[in-house]
Amino acid sequence: MRNRPSLQDFIDDELLRVPMTLDLVVDAVHHRWRERLPTQGRGTGIDPARVLQQHRNELTARAVAVLRKSAHDELRLLQAGNTPQAQATEQRSARAAPLAAVPSLTLIDEDDVAVDIEIARCTQAVKLQAEVVLRELQTYTSGLINDANVARDTNPFRPERMVRALWDGVQMLPMARPLMAAFLQDAAQPLATILQRAYGAACRRLEEQGVEPASYRTIVVSGSTVWGQTTSRHKVPTDLHTLRSSMPVPGSIPIPIPGPMPISAAPAPVPGHLAVAGTQAAAGAARAAQGGPDPQLIELLARLFEAIQGDLQLPPDTVSLMQRLQPTALRVALRDPSLLDRYDHALWRFMDQLAHDIALCAPAQRARLLGLGRNLIDHLAQTEPRDSHGFAWALERLLAAQRHALNQAITAAQPTIDKLERIAADQASATTGSMPLDIATLDTVPAALMAEPPASPGAPSHTGLPPGATLRAYLQGERRTLVSLWQDRQHDLTLLREPATEQLFPVHQRAMARLQSEGLAHTFKVRSLVRRSAEKVMRGL
Repeated sequence: MRNRPSLQDFIDDELLRVPMTLDLVVDAVHHRWRERLPTQGRGTGIDPARVLQQHRNELTARAVAVLRKSAHDELRLLQAGNTPQAQATEQRSARAAPLAAVPSLTLIDEDDVAVDIEIARCTQAVKLQAEVVLRELQTYTSGLINDANVARDTNPFRPERMVRALWDGVQMLPMARPLMAAFLQDAAQPLATILQRAYGAACRRLEEQGVEPASYRTIVVSGSTVWGQTTSRHKVPTDLHTLRSSMPVPGSIPIPIPGPMPISAAPAPVPGHLAVAGTQAAAGAARAAQGGPDPQLIELLARLFEAIQGDLQLPPDTVSLMQRLQPTALRVALRDPSLLDRYDHALWRFMDQLAHDIALCAPAQRARLLGLGRNLIDHLAQTEPRDSHGFAWALERLLAAQRHALNQAITAAQPTIDKLERIAADQASATTGSMPLDIATLDTVPAALMAEPPASPGAPSHTGLPPGATLRAYLQGERRTLVSLWQDRQHDLTLLREPATEQLFPVHQRAMARLQSEGLAHTFKVRSLVRRSAEKVMRGL
């Protein structure tokens, strides 16, 4: 009887097959380039197909080396038993450390984000085509580490890893960056087809080796997986009153309505437990009519906070703070009927802002922010709040702490801001906008006859990215949450900071606008926890 393989055995076995997989992708791109020269290579005097053929070994060797390192790093983290959040934080910190040590200041321009766009498109193409077989392979890799419920992605060769390794290999080619981006564009479909077959073959090998797949836990998402689609499939209730009226009275049992009874038939006696349930329901309605606690309101609040507790996007320390706030929220709900009127009540806004700030804060400031949240919640619990004024005061305290943290980050990044200001000044002096005009030599046209210049697609707004603006963007091969620290007067340059790694990204705002037009950057707003929970409760009714 053969020994059961481990994840280490699976990684070693697959790494032996990766060079062949990459060779097939390179062959497909090479064949395409021989038939049709890429647009970026026309008029350059070089043959991209010949360059690719001459340096394909360097491409493959580099990609395999990057993939081997990433697979072994993840194996080490999985064996250490770290949580997915800890793994992501450690990986981001490891990537940020060598970048932070570089003294030079490199601006991210439109050519750089063009590569990010191609990486995202290539990854999405693989995920869409190999979606079914990827889920199957994930059950087998989870079985290798005894993750019975498939609680996290344990596939060391998932699409984003393969695409990033391929891009690292492409950078070994002696060609211009636009041609490298063209390689990823032409490699997207062949890579998706080849990886789909490779993932399927890996599942069959693991099955033949006696690996028992884990039971896949289905996750229902509220949006579509189509590129750029963010529309919810469920209509969120406009307020909580309708949802409250749908809550069952605690202790009651719904009684099915029978069909029409013949006139000659005698009514059957009501069972004892149904009679008791009906009595309890009537008693609850009577208490509500007499001004007592509304059982449906209590049930609604319990279900809303239960949904918040089960939100997988919230870290455990945030969930614990929300649980501490639940008794206070119930007292406010019993005394302030406007709590159910809208989702922007001061209580809900305080909860949303607290969760938002915890998600955005730097690791060094997390303990202080959690302490502030606990102190505010304890203060609200002791003062017996009867309306929204106490929560409005607590919300202002959170916003003041947010402004203080932003000012600290700007002060720490001041040397980088000074460099960017000099770059912006040099760019402004290189233009003719500030040069004196010789009016006598100008041909004038009446303003009424001049058409307004069309707005270029993806152009940044007139406000740009002011300090404090927060966005989610796919930048340098990773999805990041970024906060703006500075922008120049012309709104051309901006300095972004990733709170999770405290890494700085100087970016041309037109590059960010290009990402936004492709659906890879959007404003990171404060999301409503109670609205999201109401949607979950509504689906559960």
